[in-house]
Amino acid sequence: MKKIIFILVSLLILIFILITLKIPKEYAYTKAICNQENYCEDYFVTCSGNEVKSLTATGFAIQQGKNWIDERKNTKLCD
Repeated sequence: MKKIIFILVSLLILIFILITLKIPKEYAYTKAICNQENYCEDYFVTCSGNEVKSLTATGFAIQQGKNWIDERKNTKLCD
């Protein structure tokens, strides 16, 4: 009887792990995206796993100075 319970619990744990791994993480955030002229526009980025699900402009933007350098290292929208 203990072996059967152990096997059933193990199967349930395995099924839970497999289901959890297959469901992509969904999240959203805002990010300023800048062009070569240092014009930066804010976007609402929605991700599913490491894929961009949607990219929507928030309506906020800024023109940075000519000498401004974007020092952000990560250029990927969804990791």
